[in-house]
Amino acid sequence: MKRLLTFCTILTLMLAVSAQAALVAPDSILASGIAMHKAGAPVTLPAPGDYKWWYGCAPTSAGMVMGYYDVQGYNGMSLGNLVPGGQAENSTYGAGPYLANNAIASSGHINDFYSGGYGASGDDVSPPWHSFDCLADFMGASQDSVGNPNGATGFFYYLNGAPLTSDNIISHGLTEESGMYGIREYIEYRGYQVESLYNQYIDTQELDFGFTFAQYMAEIDAGRPVLIHIDNHSMFGYGYDAANNSVLLHDTWTSGQHAMTWGGYYDGKEHYGVTVLTVVPEPATIALLAFGALTLIRKRNK
Repeated sequence: MKRLLTFCTILTLMLAVSAQAALVAPDSILASGIAMHKAGAPVTLPAPGDYKWWYGCAPTSAGMVMGYYDVQGYNGMSLGNLVPGGQAENSTYGAGPYLANNAIASSGHINDFYSGGYGASGDDVSPPWHSFDCLADFMGASQDSVGNPNGATGFFYYLNGAPLTSDNIISHGLTEESGMYGIREYIEYRGYQVESLYNQYIDTQELDFGFTFAQYMAEIDAGRPVLIHIDNHSMFGYGYDAANNSVLLHDTWTSGQHAMTWGGYYDGKEHYGVTVLTVVPEPATIALLAFGALTLIRKRNK
């Protein structure tokens, strides 16, 4: 009954502002101009990328986030330079090559850090390395210098379940080891900035704090995909089914939509955390856009 009352309250508020655009896309619009939403209907982001594992699950899943923003933008602003060379593909299952794969793990990354195959360590070439240019580079994936065997990426969390932000990573001196901070570095390298970026344990971990399913749904409703972390694996969360507390996701292993109960198990691996991200153009980029002259103005190397 309490859940029903809450839903009715939200519905009433939406009707009260019917003259404005709906915050969440309706399931259909009637000829009379009335929007219809189905209670319990699954909600997904538009045309999310579905990428096959490419030299690390974490950079591949982060690559799906970059691909989504590259195509869809955010809040009416273009983010079309997150995947260089053209518009990001909707899928990387099948014959390549793919622009998205270059953004995930470039040939330079593979040559410098991945010669020994999956799970190997001690196979990195001696510095100097290539100029860092992809997510796997900045995220520290497969790099012996930060203790990551091939295919592995490190993520940090506060033990009490509070959000651990990219600025917190700086204050703790963990920028080299943090996959989450590497996402920020890649975004800045591509000429944008993060408005918000943090890791957090989810609320089912029975800690003082925790990221909730309601918060996850709010991120999707706002047009922001979320990285979903299970034991030893990361995935791309792009939707939900509120009727059964399910996350709708791409898992980097097989194509198509998959689902997992919030805080449950996927492929026998427990869901424990998330990475939450908001990407925005830099003020200087917005000014350039206003004059119709966007160019890449920054490169960052590790």
